[in-house]
Amino acid sequence: MFKRAVAIIVTAAMALGLSACNTETTEATASIYSKVTESMMSLNEDGVKAVNAYKELIKVNKDSIQIIEKYFNVPTCGLYDINSDGIPEFYFFAATDSTGYSATFFVFTYDKGSDAAVKKIEIPNIMYLSGGDGEYAVFTSPVALLITRSTGGSESVTETIVYDMNFYKNGSYKLTQVHDASTERIVNKYYANGSPADQTAYDQLVTVHIDQATMVLATNMKSKSEEEDSPLLSKPSAKIMNYESMLSYLIKLS
Repeated sequence: MFKRAVAIIVTAAMALGLSACNTETTEATASIYSKVTESMMSLNEDGVKAVNAYKELIKVNKDSIQIIEKYFNVPTCGLYDINSDGIPEFYFFAATDSTGYSATFFVFTYDKGSDAAVKKIEIPNIMYLSGGDGEYAVFTSPVALLITRSTGGSESVTETIVYDMNFYKNGSYKLTQVHDASTERIVNKYYANGSPADQTAYDQLVTVHIDQATMVLATNMKSKSEEEDSPLLSKPSAKIMNYESMLSYLIKLS
């Protein structure tokens, strides 16, 4: 029941605001995307400078990125112009400690003034090894970057954080699902920006941008059935790569 509920709610919640080549270990994960952008990115002068900054950034984070690839068996790194300003952003998953128990999601952009990669977004525990029910998706619309994650357990939580095109947080939406032992029913509670919301208002909010999703940057959502699948699985998806493939790609671009 939890997975079905998450699939339905993640579909709604993610609407709010919402590599050249991979190794064999990452191809299976990458294949969940129905469409993949594969053309070599065209860069202006600032874009090339950004890529050079990201090339140094990825090297510094090599160990923390590769430990996630080892334990989660997923591709970890992406390059995409999220806000359509002609300069790509670099995003990746990395471990916060040597255990690799959970992954943090980072988004970096390029600052022309300092000629450096600058961290804009950090989402801890977007992936975790315990409990198999957690799902996440990172995707864009013309006006927002949205990050949705769900957690399992006795109380499941699906939260969507919305960022504007300057990468400032401008909204968050959450659904909690608790099993009521006395009635054997799942009780849903809805929240918008930290305040309780009724289901009708919540549903209206979460459906505003569902058709405007333009690119899936990363997700571990898998196809279940036509009835349960999120529309995001039919959206275009940016190529996400492992460490070695992304480093090679950045070198080619620079």
